Amino acid sequence: MEISTFVKSGELAREALMQMARNEANHKIEFGYEDFHLRFSKAAVTRLTGLSRAIVDKSMAEMEEKGYVFGKKIAGTVDSYDLTVEQVADIYAHRMVPKLRDLHKNAMVLFLANLKGGVTKSVVATTIAQALRTHPQLLQYDQRILVIDLDPQASATMFLNHKFAIGSIENTSAQAMLQNVSREELLENFIVESKVKGVSVMPASIADGFIASSWNKLCDEYLPGQNPYMVLKENVIDKLKQDFDWIILDTGPHLDAFLNNGIVAADVLATPLPPSQVDLHSTLQYVGRLPSIFQELIKSGVSQLPKHHFAFMTKFSKTVQDQDALAIAKAVFRNEMLDARIPNAIAFQRCGETFDTVISVNPKEYEGDVKSLKVARDAAEDFTLAVFQHIQYLRTV
Repeated sequence: MEISTFVKSGELAREALMQMARNEANHKIEFGYEDFHLRFSKAAVTRLTGLSRAIVDKSMAEMEEKGYVFGKKIAGTVDSYDLTVEQVADIYAHRMVPKLRDLHKNAMVLFLANLKGGVTKSVVATTIAQALRTHPQLLQYDQRILVIDLDPQASATMFLNHKFAIGSIENTSAQAMLQNVSREELLENFIVESKVKGVSVMPASIADGFIASSWNKLCDEYLPGQNPYMVLKENVIDKLKQDFDWIILDTGPHLDAFLNNGIVAADVLATPLPPSQVDLHSTLQYVGRLPSIFQELIKSGVSQLPKHHFAFMTKFSKTVQDQDALAIAKAVFRNEMLDARIPNAIAFQRCGETFDTVISVNPKEYEGDVKSLKVARDAAEDFTLAVFQHIQYLRTV
C-alpha cells in the first residue's frame, strides 16, 4: 500500500502546527501578552471581600516595612499600585485569612464528562480552573488548581499551555498513570504552569489515544495486579491531593479506560448539557447509561465512585427552544441542576484562536467585540462562583 502522500501530508501538518504556535508565541512576546493581564489598583483591593481601606492601608504598610515589594505603574507623573493576583492573595495571607487548604486538607476532584463531543467540556474545564484562581470574591482562598488532560486532542492543554499541545510529548497524564512515579517527579516533570500562576496542567498528547485503546494490556504489562480503573486515582491523584485545592479532569467523549478512570477518581461528576435537540438527546442517553457504567465499575472491584453529581447548561441562549431544553433538564436533574449557565457566546471560541480562555485573554489582544468578551467573562465568573459555592455546600452535607 502506498502511503508516501500521507507521510508527506503528516510532516507538513506538524510543521504548520509548529509555525502557528511560534507565530502566536512571538506575537504575545512582542506585544507583552505572554503574562496574565489582570491587575488591581489599591482602591479596587479595598472593595474586595473582607477588606476595607483602613485594613488594606495597614496591611500593605506592614508588609512593605518587612521588605515586601508591591507592583507599581506610572500614571502620568504619579506612581500607583498595580497589584497581581498573587499580591492580593498575600495581603489576605498577611491578615491571617484562611486559605482553602486550611479549610480542606485534600483537593476536590471535579470531572466534567459527557459522551457527546462538542459540548464545551474543555472550554469550561479550563475557564473555571482559571476563574477559581482569579475571581475577585475567591482571591482570599489563594487556590491552587490542576487540570489533568486525558483527551488525546489536548484541547485543555492548548488553552492552558499551548507549547505542550503540539506533537508527541513524553510526560503526559497517561504516561504519569502508567509509569507510577513519585509525587516529586509528578510535580517536577509532568506538570506545567499556565499563563495564570497557580493554575497548572498535566498535558495530553495525540499518542495517548493509542494508550487508551490498549489500556488493559498495558496495565497487565506495567502495573500487574492493579485495578486498571483505579490507576489515575492511585498513581496520580492520591499523590497530589495535598498539593492542590482543585483537580479538574478532562477526557475525550469516549466510553474508554480514561473516562472510567476519571469517574473512579472523581469526588464530583459534572455534566455539561447543551440545549440543542441532538446534543440534549445524546447527553440524556449518557446520563441514562451512568448507572450501568457504575455497576460495571463496581463489578471490576473499584473502591470509590463519585459522591455527588450536578449538571449545567452550556451554549445557552434565551430562545424558546433553549428554555424548553432547560425545562427538560430541570425535570431530569432536579436539585442537581445548577442555576448558573455558560452562555452561547462567540468569545469562548474566539479566545481559542490565541490559545486563551475568556479569563486569560488580554482584552487588547482580543480581535472581537471587547464588550462581548466582557459579557462572556462575567458569565464565566458567575458560573465559577456558583460551582464553588455549590461544591462548598456539598462538602458540608
